[in-house]
Amino acid sequence: MKLVEVIPLLKDGDHEVASNNRPLSLLNTVSKICERAVLNQFNSYLTRNKRLSVQQSGNKKQHSSETLNLLITDHLFDALMDNKKLSAVILIDLSKAFDSISHSILLKKLSAIGVSQETVKWFESYLTRRFQKVRIGSSLSAALPITHGVPQGAILSPSLFCIYTNDLPTVTQSCDLNSFVDDSKISLSFSVKEVSDAKHKLETDLRLVAEWCCKNSLLINPEKTKFLLVGTRKFLNLLSDDMSLNFLNKTIVPVTSISDLGIILDRNLTYNEHIPQLSPECMAKLCQINRVKRCFDQKTLIYIICAVVMGKLYYCSTVWSNTRHYEFFKY
Repeated sequence: MKLVEVIPLLKDGDHEVASNNRPLSLLNTVSKICERAVLNQFNSYLTRNKRLSVQQSGNKKQHSSETLNLLITDHLFDALMDNKKLSAVILIDLSKAFDSISHSILLKKLSAIGVSQETVKWFESYLTRRFQKVRIGSSLSAALPITHGVPQGAILSPSLFCIYTNDLPTVTQSCDLNSFVDDSKISLSFSVKEVSDAKHKLETDLRLVAEWCCKNSLLINPEKTKFLLVGTRKFLNLLSDDMSLNFLNKTIVPVTSISDLGIILDRNLTYNEHIPQLSPECMAKLCQINRVKRCFDQKTLIYIICAVVMGKLYYCSTVWSNTRHYEFFKY
């Protein structure tokens, strides 16, 4: 159960570049059954005793990437429409987050949330004395010991990461920090007159987050950290000061749009980039299905269309399909 075979799963770009691939662990089936039983019991304890941070939306009942996107966009609309403010959203990129977890720190955090010593010992046994081999095509490497991290693709890994970062939202002083497992973002709303103060608050909280990550053996990638300013065209044009941020000796400049949890947010919240990208993807899937439609009966085709096309179309549709807000941003 502790010997894992790892394969590269392409995230984006050229698959020959190692950093563009995500390591996926092919785990023993019996170990997955064991992990599922542990997760059900463990999540029941965490939920019943309210041990997880309210700012963490991952691995929680009645929480998802859609509920988090709704929460964030609702705050952005509220700041802009009701309070006439701008908002800054910064997506924090963690490099190899699951692979960087310190086992000793994780076990201490398990104890800190009230997990019994017997359970901590079980998790210590689960995490330690593991070995992995890497398979690329037909080539298989020699087995090497795993000293850090949790297995990518394991059932318990997301919950363990959520516990590992459970105290992260308490670090910031002025900004709100929300997460979906390892995808974290900080946000701050401010008026046009408060630009200089907002810039200072953002840089301070970014530094505090970086210090927390350093203490917990996690690494932030400033080059992939994205910064979006949200507001009406009128408010954004009133910004005379440079809103670029200094972070880990890098300059982060505002971008016109960001991709966050499968949704493309633009600076005016019109979703004019998300919808044009979604439509061709769905049409391409429908064309592929059309080529093989004679191979399936009608019921099977409906299942395929629902899984491949409608699933993509309905994902977070409650976030971007509310067109009542769009007219407000056209002036």
